[in-house]
Amino acid sequence: MSIKKVKRFLALAAAVVMAGSACAQSFSDRPIRIIVPFAAGGANDLIARALQKPLGEALGATVVVQNLAGGSTKIAVAELTRSAPDGHTLMLAGHAALMGYYYSGGVFETKFWRDLTILGQTGQMAYGMIETRIDSPFKTWKDVVDFGKKNPGKLSVGGPALGGMMNLIVLETAKAAGLDVTYVPYRGGGPSGFAVLAGEVSYRVAQPPEVYPNVTAGKTRALAVAFPTRIPEMPDVPTVKELGMNVDIPVFGFDVWGPAQMPPAVANKITEAIKVAIKDKAYIEVAKRLLYQPMFAGPQELRASMRTFEETTGPKMEAAFPPKAQ
Repeated sequence: MSIKKVKRFLALAAAVVMAGSACAQSFSDRPIRIIVPFAAGGANDLIARALQKPLGEALGATVVVQNLAGGSTKIAVAELTRSAPDGHTLMLAGHAALMGYYYSGGVFETKFWRDLTILGQTGQMAYGMIETRIDSPFKTWKDVVDFGKKNPGKLSVGGPALGGMMNLIVLETAKAAGLDVTYVPYRGGGPSGFAVLAGEVSYRVAQPPEVYPNVTAGKTRALAVAFPTRIPEMPDVPTVKELGMNVDIPVFGFDVWGPAQMPPAVANKITEAIKVAIKDKAYIEVAKRLLYQPMFAGPQELRASMRTFEETTGPKMEAAFPPKAQ
């Protein structure tokens, strides 16, 4: 082999080694950002912050959480969409919540999730709970119903942004109970929780991690849970079906998303890291306090779940949030 060929071979070998090294260190050169589409203090935010440390350790990187609330999750999705697909920008959000918000206006925009890269689920929990202030006159759901029927239009209900699953839960439970309610949207579970405590709304619908701390602290009372069964940590709280509201609510989980066209090697590495992270003892402890069950589901399973959501819940969303007149 000539000296010229030897030099060329060595240069090529060095390039391969450097490329491999760069790939191996790709997550350590700068922080990984997890976007949360809701305000700080809500369930989505709390789970993201619980995931921060173990996911960072699994990937050998620093992980930071950024709250980008507003626009019915569209601001956060837009930020993720325009980010580089290098694994340094992710988003944590439940696909049922995201897909629900994209029904707003009566048109379901499937393109956003079909183009993004879904990486894995971090757990599951009941979708929503009905909560009121501890000194509220509403001690049971029957009290709410009795008041609402005697005072049509006087009930106000807090929840996340317009057009999502929580909004649908409010509408469906109210309809099943024969109530006329006004939905008051907030930027997430944190702000809607403050609204309940301040007496700004009659009650709110929120996720268990947002409700449980208030209930255990004696600040609020949970009247019902939107789940097939009662929650073990709150056995005295009846399900909506037990209370006569035949409302089908999907089981909820927070999923990790990446931008479109993420290289398979990068996506797979993050997926494997999620599997490891949700087994972390500290994460499990936090999840337990939030009534959130660590449970992994992969990209293929989640996409199938999203398609089922389209077919079953989609028509309900379209009926509840028809197109606005131009």
